[in-house]
Amino acid sequence: GMDIQMVEFHATDLAHFEYKGRVIPIVLHGCSKLEKATMKFNGTKALAHTFTAVPSILSVKTLHLQAFISKYAQKLPARQQGMFLHLRHMTCQLIVNSNDPNGDNGILQLANCLDVAPRLETLHLHMLCAISSSFSSGEVAGMRRHDHLKTVFMSGFRCYKAQIELACCILRNASVLEQLIIEPRITDKVWAGDCSEWNTDLGQILPGVCEWAQVTSERFRKVISVVGASHHTTEASLAQ
Repeated sequence: GMDIQMVEFHATDLAHFEYKGRVIPIVLHGCSKLEKATMKFNGTKALAHTFTAVPSILSVKTLHLQAFISKYAQKLPARQQGMFLHLRHMTCQLIVNSNDPNGDNGILQLANCLDVAPRLETLHLHMLCAISSSFSSGEVAGMRRHDHLKTVFMSGFRCYKAQIELACCILRNASVLEQLIIEPRITDKVWAGDCSEWNTDLGQILPGVCEWAQVTSERFRKVISVVGASHHTTEASLAQ
């Protein structure tokens, strides 16, 4: 609850840095042992700020990020200067504010984030689409070839246009990807509070998600599994 303007300190033995609050300058001096960072910025500049304005965390191996994406979200540059060369595991919680999830492409900014983490091995992406004003960023997913990304997990995946584009972008460019796991359900384990209201239409959503998984698995010849699907449907999506 304090009105902090900036975070700056020296901590040579710091291994895990966690920050939750509004977007402010963060400078960590001499943190040569830093391996994990958890960044939960308030507001819509979180994604861009984490990947462009906090160079102190470029050396981490594990990154946990929570960000809001909306009409007024700050965009990432197509190519950033800092590289997360040691990053191996990344978890992103993205809250998308839009009354038309199919009209929002802001989530495709994540493709640019993957470009600056060329040695990333696992990506956990949790998406929650909230209701707000309608918008469309008009972006197209672009991503460099990834030679280390083996496992991608997406929850809150409901075949919205931007989700499909991002998934296909990863399937197309992740050369050693072993499997893409998608879960339409929005779970309490990820988001604080009761998420049951977000899952009332799962019965209608699942068949379409399973059909997409099967067709896309055949297209890219990659394993795609759907969490929560019936046994015979899941097997069909993994036939290739």
